[in-house]
Amino acid sequence: MDKQKLKEALIALEKEHINEDEMKYTEFLNGNLLTRNEVVDSDDQSHHRQSIEISDQLEEQAHVHLDHLETINKISFETKEMIEPGAVVSVNGRCMVVAVPKSSFSIDGIEYIGISAQAPIYQAMKGKASGDSFEFNNQNFVIESVN
Repeated sequence: MDKQKLKEALIALEKEHINEDEMKYTEFLNGNLLTRNEVVDSDDQSHHRQSIEISDQLEEQAHVHLDHLETINKISFETKEMIEPGAVVSVNGRCMVVAVPKSSFSIDGIEYIGISAQAPIYQAMKGKASGDSFEFNNQNFVIESVN
């Protein structure tokens, strides 16, 4: 497993999310801004307030991905002996990357999911090594490998 390639893939995914969020934000603003020469009634004002709330949510989502990108860049992805940020953990045939939350993605035919150091499952297995077991959601798991 090439962990540098894995880190680069995570960075690329976050950059893609940032670009998508910025496009959505710009498109939303272009379609929802009131102009000075429009007649504005109370319904328009209500819709404008709702638009501002949605705009803020879209902007916040872009900031989340920027924070994720910063987190990924700070993490060392060198080989790990125990579970910590930057580790790749195999549990029940599933590969998890301890970095940022990320839905399933594939590199060289291997499926990964990203989890953050705040994720409850990470808290259950933090500091453990290959062959150790842990309990999560009333189920027992055995750590197959840590890299």
